Amino acid sequence: MNTHITFVLDSSGSMSAIREDTIGGFNTFLEEQQEEDGSATVSLIDFNTTVEISYRGMAIEGAEKLTAETYTPGGKTALFDAIVTAIDDTTAFLSSIDADDRPDNVIVVVLTDGKENASETPQETVRKHIETKQDEHDWEFLFIGANQDAALTAEGVGIDKQNSLNMAHSGEGTKAAYESTSDRVREYRQTGETDGYTDEDRRRQDESS
Repeated sequence: MNTHITFVLDSSGSMSAIREDTIGGFNTFLEEQQEEDGSATVSLIDFNTTVEISYRGMAIEGAEKLTAETYTPGGKTALFDAIVTAIDDTTAFLSSIDADDRPDNVIVVVLTDGKENASETPQETVRKHIETKQDEHDWEFLFIGANQDAALTAEGVGIDKQNSLNMAHSGEGTKAAYESTSDRVREYRQTGETDGYTDEDRRRQDESS
């Protein structure tokens, strides 16, 4: 099964407190996905006050890891701009591929430790983008949020609360969130669906608080 993964990663100033764990967690996520059966491509969208497409549609085997030079937190949280940019850029990437070679499945992972405070994009636009991709194209979305009610934020933009995870803003919480997310993406790559984060995923976050 061929899967495309778009990862939308917060690099606002508050992420500085968990910078090293974010770098390690993301890199471990890539390593684990590289070991999975089936082919996959990955895009990375980095955002703070502005949104940057770090890379697009790279084969999972060659996807670039984060480093202290490439992941430098600062600025505010343009969450809505980032999500819409990620959806539009992923759509453009898929459109550039011959129909017969396009991925069977597409999953978008959003990780943020702050609430929206810098976007020009209204929430309703984000919701319409997400619902269209979910309902008409069977895309899957996962939302990991710290320092907020992740389920409330996710539902506000059209993501099922089961696909959201409250992340403890700590090293252990960050590590556990990446491990849980890797499990969910693995499940999606194998079966084409996911039931979202588990009670065990949530228990680990409670213990990491």
